[in-house]
Amino acid sequence: MPCIELLRKYLQNFDFTTLFIEELGWDHPDANLDLELESKQIHLQAIAHKRGMAVYLYAGDIPVDVMRRKIERKVTQFAYEHIIIYTDGKHQQIWQWVKREPGKPDVCREHRYATAQSGDSLIQKLQQIAFTLDEESDLTILDVTNRAEKAIDLD
Repeated sequence: MPCIELLRKYLQNFDFTTLFIEELGWDHPDANLDLELESKQIHLQAIAHKRGMAVYLYAGDIPVDVMRRKIERKVTQFAYEHIIIYTDGKHQQIWQWVKREPGKPDVCREHRYATAQSGDSLIQKLQQIAFTLDEESDLTILDVTNRAEKAIDLD
């Protein structure tokens, strides 16, 4: 289990790459995404991936919820399963993941975090998506998404 204080430090410092790679056992990222949406250029930095599930970072003014959903749907064309972290780079983070089930509408889950908060509930969720070397050989995308689903649904 990853160290709570290290997870908290990386969250507060907006150091998502170290958080995912060093502490959660995810793999180095694939390519960044540059999208065009409503005549705007959207840049998403690739943070990490695990068996096909990608993590991206949107840095800048955090878009309103309707625009975040549009960005999420566009990202689905490149990485069907993913997490997007929206951040202002100073104080606010919104972690977004969409639960997908066959025959059911997609359910968007978002977790808000501010550096003034302890981050305990987000840290509990992140601990659930940590992977060890012992798990690597048998790990599938289904394992990763199932674990992410359980983590996101924690309250």
